[in-house]
Amino acid sequence: MDTVDFEELAGRLEGVSRAVLHIAAALEIKGLIDGPQLSQAWRSALPLPGFEVAGRTLQELALALDGARNRRQSPGA
Repeated sequence: MDTVDFEELAGRLEGVSRAVLHIAAALEIKGLIDGPQLSQAWRSALPLPGFEVAGRTLQELALALDGARNRRQSPGA
């Protein structure tokens, strides 16, 4: 895989991750999902051998969703 291919793949994954976060936040705001429970589920995902990066990504998504919630709930938001 060359640099261009890597950048393409990384960009696509970033786009999908951002879309998932936006959808999760929108559903949480509408009261259709329990955001904290979703974050906890992402944090609790069992690490599978060979999928360490996927586990770290889920941790990052949980942090980002929690961060978005905290910003919405903070005074002046």
